[in-house]
Amino acid sequence: MSKTSQDKILAEIFSAAGRHIIGKEQPPKFSGDAKQIKIVEDATAASRRLYEALCDNNVSIEAVTVMIENKKHAAAAFEQYFGRPWLL
Repeated sequence: MSKTSQDKILAEIFSAAGRHIIGKEQPPKFSGDAKQIKIVEDATAASRRLYEALCDNNVSIEAVTVMIENKKHAAAAFEQYFGRPWLL
């Protein structure tokens, strides 16, 4: 089964975002219209903040709970705009 153009682009987005979330590279430079970029950057940033908090023993459960909610909202915005779930 061949991937559509959008599937290939989303795979590249998830790959670059994933590497950034776990600290393997600097924030990726996404291209597209301003709304697309903001949605992807917001989802990536929310995922990274949550990942960093989960790796930090000094972060309270209350703070993690807020970050989970923020990530859920960013993921929902991504899915609403792109029609695909935020996998990270």
